[in-house]
Amino acid sequence: MGEKAAGENAAADAGLTRYIIIGVVVGMIAGPVLGMLVPSIGVGFGISIGLFVGILGAVIAWLAMRPKK
Repeated sequence: MGEKAAGENAAADAGLTRYIIIGVVVGMIAGPVLGMLVPSIGVGFGISIGLFVGILGAVIAWLAMRPKK
C-alpha cells in the first residue's frame, strides 16, 4: 500500500525535474550575459542571480502547468 502511494507521488513530481533542468540551463546562460551587461553586478553574481531566478521560475511554471487531480 505504501509503494502505491510513493509511486503516485513520484509520478506527480516527475515533470518537476525537467523544469528544474531547463531553469538551470537558462540561468547559466542568462546569468553571465546579465553580468556582462551590468558591470556592477559582475559575472559571478550574475550566475547566482540567473540560477536563482531560473529555478524559481521553473518551479512556478511547473506549479502552474502540472496536472490537477
